[in-house]
Amino acid sequence: MHIDIIEKLISDLNKTHDDIVVSKITADEKTPEKLKNTAEQNYDLIVTIGRTGMLRAEINYPNIQKLFISTDPNKYQLDPVKNKNDAILYMTQSYCRQLHFVELLNSHWKTISILHSQEKPVDKPKLRQCANSLDIKLYIVTTSANENLTNKIKHALHHSDVLLALPDSNVYNRKTVKNILLTSYRHRKPVIAFSKNFVNAGALASISSNTAQIAQSAVILIEQFFDSGERFTKVINHPADFDISINRQVFRALDQIVPDTDELKRSMLNDSGRSQ
Repeated sequence: MHIDIIEKLISDLNKTHDDIVVSKITADEKTPEKLKNTAEQNYDLIVTIGRTGMLRAEINYPNIQKLFISTDPNKYQLDPVKNKNDAILYMTQSYCRQLHFVELLNSHWKTISILHSQEKPVDKPKLRQCANSLDIKLYIVTTSANENLTNKIKHALHHSDVLLALPDSNVYNRKTVKNILLTSYRHRKPVIAFSKNFVNAGALASISSNTAQIAQSAVILIEQFFDSGERFTKVINHPADFDISINRQVFRALDQIVPDTDELKRSMLNDSGRSQ
């Protein structure tokens, strides 16, 4: 997916901005003997994706402003001092938009549980700030490698109306998803997911952005960077556009009203102030 995003980003920039010169730094050019040549080029902005690329960019291009593209907030966060002139685009939707999505699916779900691993903590202050603005309660559960995941899921579901799954490969992966979904069915509590594949596996619904949508948001940030005198107007960013996926069978099995996804998306975009 990372390569696809970069290729789409380059393609979109080349098509729409002949005043922006794009140079792709390949893996071969990251070798020590070639780094000196690339580092000496007069780059105005470095765009990098994935944790490895981000770390290399910080080491190899310390004095050039950067736009980082990362999967989600628990993977990488900007240093307020070292990255004071940089910006980041997360591939996931913001916490507020995800909570607002849950609220629109069913206004009676007043308590949302979130399960995360100790290794990948969520931003609890930001989550609670979003929840308070929507008059929603959160029940956040932390798990570790030596704890029983099923028991943690049961505990989270017992104290909430719905489980919001945030990207965390220590919790949600091919080995665990089936059991998590079965446990949620037994409790008749839905799982709101972060990908279409998760919904296809049995989650109730998801809100996510595809390759083209992520690339387009990166293009917009690059445009803003140059239009604003080579500075970013916003440090933390999420894709502006998104897709909604639902599992109609699960909606019916849980006696939930199947929503019109187009109408749901329009509502979210029209009420974007609550989803920042």
